[in-house]
Amino acid sequence: MADAVAAGGAAPPAAKGERHVSIADRMNRIPTSPHTALIIFFVLMGWFAETIDLGGTSFLMPTIREYFGMDATTGGYYSSICFLGMFFGAIAAGRIADKVGRKKTIIVSMLIWGCAGFALVFSPNIYYLFTMRFILGLGLGAQFPVALSYLSEIVSGKDRPRFMTLYQLMTPVGFAVAGVLTVLILPHFDWRGVYLAEALPALFIIGIIKICPESPLWLEAKGRYEEADAICTKFEKEAIARHKELPPVETIERTNVKASFKDLFSSKYLKVTVLCFFIWFISMFSDYGLTTWLTTILIEKGFDVVQSTGFVTIGILGGIPAWFFTSWSAKKFGRKKTFLIAGLCTSIFGIAYGASTTLVMLLVTGVLYQFGKYLNAMMLALYTPELYETSIRTTGNGLATSWGRMGSIVGPIVLAGVMTSFGVYVTMYIAAAMVIVPGLLVFLFGPETKDKKF
Repeated sequence: MADAVAAGGAAPPAAKGERHVSIADRMNRIPTSPHTALIIFFVLMGWFAETIDLGGTSFLMPTIREYFGMDATTGGYYSSICFLGMFFGAIAAGRIADKVGRKKTIIVSMLIWGCAGFALVFSPNIYYLFTMRFILGLGLGAQFPVALSYLSEIVSGKDRPRFMTLYQLMTPVGFAVAGVLTVLILPHFDWRGVYLAEALPALFIIGIIKICPESPLWLEAKGRYEEADAICTKFEKEAIARHKELPPVETIERTNVKASFKDLFSSKYLKVTVLCFFIWFISMFSDYGLTTWLTTILIEKGFDVVQSTGFVTIGILGGIPAWFFTSWSAKKFGRKKTFLIAGLCTSIFGIAYGASTTLVMLLVTGVLYQFGKYLNAMMLALYTPELYETSIRTTGNGLATSWGRMGSIVGPIVLAGVMTSFGVYVTMYIAAAMVIVPGLLVFLFGPETKDKKF
């Protein structure tokens, strides 16, 4: 059977006494080929398009509030309604993707948020605006955990830190593009023009449909061995053409049992499920709670909306060195130590950012804060899929990110109240300092998943 697998033959369950070489073992040794890189590109562009739409509202918040006559509390609800949709979308899509497939779920998710993004442009009143933002959130929340799981199953274990963190690098890039679009378009057109420009990248769905195959690991888990083998064999042939030969297959023992949502709370997964709740909820409470009001906070410090948007956009560039550092540190020192470094950087630099009053210090500490914030986000993206097996990966990933969305819902509302009662400085201090908690939790209680093979 091993010879048949090496030659590209399908690999159904091994007969008694035979050593089964799984699709997962074969995929794990395949280095990146041009075809794999193209698949990764369109998965990344799907999230890039999503982050443009997601980040745009934080820059447009002052304008949207003025146009529709929202007070700070209503503005917090407007930001949170998207995350409420993401909460439900993440829970539903995670389980659906484990049942019907990764690719189909990603495509439907992109259709939902893409159509809602275009519909926002025509908002006649606040009720329509909130409704479309909720529907958009359903699609955004559904796409994120499924695409993360899909990407983690397409790339080899060796390449996983580089590409999983690159996925999250699209967040600062997308937010930066949203800021640039706001600065360029808002002075000449109203918020509708900005929303239209931010919805157009949803057309990357065409590449997802035409280029990306189904996850061969998911196909194998569903017993669809011939389809899984065909995709895996294609990857192998392309890698051989580029690298001349492949590393030997390293087989590991796996359990091939069906899993359900309730298994996330079984003795096998309960510890990591609870851990994911805290690290995702706290991280997203701080991240999106603060991001929603960051432009407003800078306006409170005396800058106009264009200047404030520009400062935030420049700071977001700190996510680029965060990717290089995460890719190196996660492989060198492991996931736990890198998570702790992320928490420390976010807290220390975020407090310094909140205390800054001069232009130079705002720019410097803004970049450093965003470096820590995106370092933490990249570790969430890399670490979470590694905690679960293929049969339950998107279910676990979806639940984890849904708890993050819960934090995203609560964060803007709570921080709006903090800002009203205690001012912009205290708001920054609290939101930044709390990110040390996820780093400590992973470092003290989380399993180390460095070099884990799916």
